Amino acid sequence: MTDLRFEFHTAETVKSTNTTVKELAKNGAPEGYVLSASAQTRGRGRLNRIFFSPKGTGLYCSLLLRPSVPLPSYALTCMAAVALCETIESYGISCGIKWVNDVYVNGRKAAGILVESAIGSGGVIQYAVVGIGVNLFPPQAGFPESISEKAGAVFSSEPDETLRKQFLKRMMTRIKVYYDALPEIGFYDSYRSRLILLGKEILFSDPEGMRRASVIDLDPEFRLRIRTDSGEIRSLDRGEVTFL
Repeated sequence: MTDLRFEFHTAETVKSTNTTVKELAKNGAPEGYVLSASAQTRGRGRLNRIFFSPKGTGLYCSLLLRPSVPLPSYALTCMAAVALCETIESYGISCGIKWVNDVYVNGRKAAGILVESAIGSGGVIQYAVVGIGVNLFPPQAGFPESISEKAGAVFSSEPDETLRKQFLKRMMTRIKVYYDALPEIGFYDSYRSRLILLGKEILFSDPEGMRRASVIDLDPEFRLRIRTDSGEIRSLDRGEVTFL
């Protein structure tokens, strides 16, 4: 067990909170270092996608962790997703998780998580940077046309800096609960219960291209159990998944 303690830092605008905290991690920044920014000019998601990060309407933050125990693939991503959902739900708002790292509110993507790790000898994690981007409020000019049909926000109100700070503290408090309990994975059931893909038809990436499948379950390693269009049962531990 650990006793995660936070050291909060803020910035007006950065290229990417993950990029900044990764550099700090290499230079010895302590576990629990949290950087939040009002805007990102090069916010990133999985597969090097751009994460729209306009000034003042979102929460863009990265947390530095130095886990001392072996963890299942995606454990930190799923831990952050559960903590984020619990935070959203504390405001009386329903949400769900699209495997593996997106959080949806009212059928639209409102947040994404990007965990980047440095692995040392023996497969030991030297550090992990947990990046979380949340569309807290609708941007005044609207979302870019490329994402306007699927992007959404947690709150429908005008930007509120006090709420933004409160949201960050609540979310980090929930992360601490689960992280301090490691290596016990106390968030599997919470993650699985919020999955919006269970029982659904999807397209998933394969070396041969995109293939059709149905989602059966989530295995204990947080891999998505699927039945392909040819009847094969397999587990996905990476790759792109799309709703049908």
